[in-house]
Amino acid sequence: MKKQKYFLVLLIFSLIFSSGYAFAADDKDDSGEVFELGEIVVSGRSEVISRVATVQTIDSEEIELNDSDNVAEALDNMVGLTVSTGTKNEGNLNVRGFNQRYVPIFYDGIPWYIPYDGYVDPSEISTGNVSRITLTKGAPSSLYGANTMGGVINIVSRKPTEAFEGSLDLSITKDQYRASLNLGSLIGKFYFMGGLSGMDFDNYRMSDDYSPVPESAEDGHYRENSDRKSLTKSLKIGFMPAKGHEYAIGFHSTKSEKGWAPNVYPDQSVRYWRFPEWEKSTYYFVGNTRITDGLSAKVRIYHDEYYNVLDAFKDSTQTSTKFHSTYDDYTNGASFVLRTDYINNNILSFSYHYKDDIHREQFKPGLPWENYETKTYSYGLEDSISITDNIGLVAGLNYDVQEPIFANGGALRDDDDALNGVVGVTVSLSPDAELHVSAAKKTRFPTQKELYSSYLDDDRLANPNLKKEQSYNYEIGISSAVPLKGSVGMSLYYSDVTDLINDTTKTIDGDDGPENWEYTDNIGKASLKGLELSYGTMYFDKHDIQVVYAYTDAKNESPERTSDFISSVPIHQLRISDRIIFNDKLSLYAKARYEKGQKEDIGWDEPQWIEMDDYWVFDLKGSFNYNEYVQVSLSIQNIFDENYSTSYGFPREGRTFVFGMKANF
Repeated sequence: MKKQKYFLVLLIFSLIFSSGYAFAADDKDDSGEVFELGEIVVSGRSEVISRVATVQTIDSEEIELNDSDNVAEALDNMVGLTVSTGTKNEGNLNVRGFNQRYVPIFYDGIPWYIPYDGYVDPSEISTGNVSRITLTKGAPSSLYGANTMGGVINIVSRKPTEAFEGSLDLSITKDQYRASLNLGSLIGKFYFMGGLSGMDFDNYRMSDDYSPVPESAEDGHYRENSDRKSLTKSLKIGFMPAKGHEYAIGFHSTKSEKGWAPNVYPDQSVRYWRFPEWEKSTYYFVGNTRITDGLSAKVRIYHDEYYNVLDAFKDSTQTSTKFHSTYDDYTNGASFVLRTDYINNNILSFSYHYKDDIHREQFKPGLPWENYETKTYSYGLEDSISITDNIGLVAGLNYDVQEPIFANGGALRDDDDALNGVVGVTVSLSPDAELHVSAAKKTRFPTQKELYSSYLDDDRLANPNLKKEQSYNYEIGISSAVPLKGSVGMSLYYSDVTDLINDTTKTIDGDDGPENWEYTDNIGKASLKGLELSYGTMYFDKHDIQVVYAYTDAKNESPERTSDFISSVPIHQLRISDRIIFNDKLSLYAKARYEKGQKEDIGWDEPQWIEMDDYWVFDLKGSFNYNEYVQVSLSIQNIFDENYSTSYGFPREGRTFVFGMKANF
């Protein structure tokens, strides 16, 4: 493996310095505000790989329209994706029954996650400097690398297009404010883009319909310990010496402090915890080199740091501490994508990804630090073929390796590997209708936490011999224009998941005889199938109406299961919106969302499944363009003050009035 890394580094610098300065005529980027170096897979209708799977994209205009101040809020407007907020006061994603461990998040093509457990809070990612967010489901490209079992989310930042440009966004409610400032400049071959985003809000207001539970930690009105402060900073400096050559260095950093709102039901796990420090910073180099007219290479080198402090208190007074846990993690990584179109109507790509994840933790001050290290490698090959003007084919393979390096001095298992693949076909049935069919085999390696953790109280066994999970994903979809200025889309999908990592028990001999211990093993099996529908029309004058619906049938089919349910997956999801543009000055945006059928296991010693209450939430936003540079808006979120929860025991915000202002210059 060391020889491979040395070869990669040599190849990177050879490409940069040997061909990066073969000057050609200056060619200004025509991609608008999108930082295209942030893409792993090239987007666009001409690219077959972006058409053989269900790919959804939301741009900065939609983000602004929906008052989405962070990525979790932006993603919550996508069909087939749900965001539940519960323990940790974090947004937890679920895509077609796959939780966030199975759907990695990339920021400008760089993995954005926590090395130890594979999660990251998407509500910590500000949208202040985001140009677009792309979600690929079912059969993402092999070029994304390892652990893309349930799909991929890539967030792409902004890039300047003028000699001087900027934007200022303000959002104010009774108890909170958010602000975002971006400044950029493109002069000749050089550009820079910098941004600051911040939020500061007290405990959020609950619905007046909430009734306090006897002996509950929550008495209503304002949600206990739900406050948050955060500051996000970003900067990138780019250089475009010639057409087809672009290089950028930069960083993206978020620091926050937040509370954990306790579960409102006293028979559940009621925690009085806080993150007094939560920090994540990424430093990177990204470069694209056109070696010849038909051959290009894209390189990423990055260093990512994650640091947090968790304080656990004994009661709501937050005066007596149970523990003071610290994580101090970092990742060094690199990726390389070589792309050629030497063969007519054929794009062949090769990718290499490398990550070295280091996790360090201390349970209490004075105790020794625990240390873990894992390396992951991925080699990908993908061919995208335009067979005819109407038929496209994609076939890809990637070989992934997980190499345990250090486990706090404990036993290490052998390397684990996986061969994954994707194949897809797209057929243009007419100029306005397209069919796609895809199949993929995808895997996920266990996280360091799943392999080695005995949890906070050492009340369970670690299992360093866990195997990878795997899934076979199948999909068929169609999109078409329809009469009355409309368009429709439909996708049917099925995923067969095996070797799921689940909790079980193991009997071992103790000092007082046999004892039952909990531990984690590959005993699970699941089936995930469903339907997604979308319809849009501009038939009615000045109206843009959108309707999306998702049906998800997620079943636990493990041999020793006690139920068929999978947690946190709504069966029915509906989104309806209408944007009314009265004139150049005034517009109105109304939307509604509905969810039903989500199950949660609330039992302790034995499973106890309940179905969450279904709910409707309605929002309304009016916008006024004062001039071409300044816009003001007033939003009413949760108009009817619905008392609803996306996770059992964690009620969400009640009716909220939001005043917003945006200035472009």
